[in-house]
Amino acid sequence: MPASTASISLADNSDLDWLIRQHETIYAKEFGFGPSFRDSTAEKVAAFIKNSTDFSRIWIARTDGQRAASIAISERPERSAFLNFVLVLPAFRGHGLARRMVATALTHARNHDMTEVRLETYDCLQEARRLYAQLGFELTEATPGVIACGQTFTREFWALKL
Repeated sequence: MPASTASISLADNSDLDWLIRQHETIYAKEFGFGPSFRDSTAEKVAAFIKNSTDFSRIWIARTDGQRAASIAISERPERSAFLNFVLVLPAFRGHGLARRMVATALTHARNHDMTEVRLETYDCLQEARRLYAQLGFELTEATPGVIACGQTFTREFWALKL
């Protein structure tokens, strides 16, 4: 499944439940995160919706009508933006879909004259971290020893100057 065959569109309300469930399922299976991760994701989605501006977007990628990936972007102070909910289902990985999703969000940020895009990730998300580095994001902050969701990890913030 080449990434070019996936369609990317704005999320609707039914996509939000899917986004939360898929984050819970994948993070539990791949990284051993506990049930509190679902709650945290649901809280972040609710806050995203509550604080949404004209700039804010959540996109869902679909292949043959099946949801395959998600990404969101929100506005932050000083013409910066924040990426969140970056996820590609395992069956759709390895074909450039994550790169295409991030590119969609970065294009949106550039079209709105943002000067920087930031994101939060964890050291256990090796593939995502590799992608961010390849796209020019730089690690700006690392907090080791964070205990959350039944795991201990390093919380990282990355940034890309546009």
